[in-house]
Amino acid sequence: MNLMPAPRNCLAAAGLIVAMAAVSAPPAPSQPAGATPPGRVIDLRIVGRKPEGGARTVRAVRGEPLVIRIRSDEKLSVHVHGYDVRADVKPGAAASLALVARHAGRFPVTAHLDDAKPGRHGAEPTLLYLEVHPE
Repeated sequence: MNLMPAPRNCLAAAGLIVAMAAVSAPPAPSQPAGATPPGRVIDLRIVGRKPEGGARTVRAVRGEPLVIRIRSDEKLSVHVHGYDVRADVKPGAAASLALVARHAGRFPVTAHLDDAKPGRHGAEPTLLYLEVHPE
């Protein structure tokens, strides 16, 4: 009688143990509602439909987490072209737009203003440019 288990049975058992550990592991802690995810913070203040100091270029490295913190003197929506992210901004309140710079290139960050006529696209001033470098 052979008391040593076959090697493939040991591998199967080890795989099962690893799978069970992954399923039973506690979930990663989630962020509290309204919290800003970690990342480099870029402050953007909009006055009179223009960014204070003009439309600047912000450089990032691919994979870098970013948070654009926005304040405005009027209601608007801020959108990063090339990324599926936007933030609605109300006067007097800060809004945060979080993203990970996954795509290399130059992307305008624009404001969508509320004064568009029905069925038409309103003004879309460029607030800053996000320039993502591969390294």
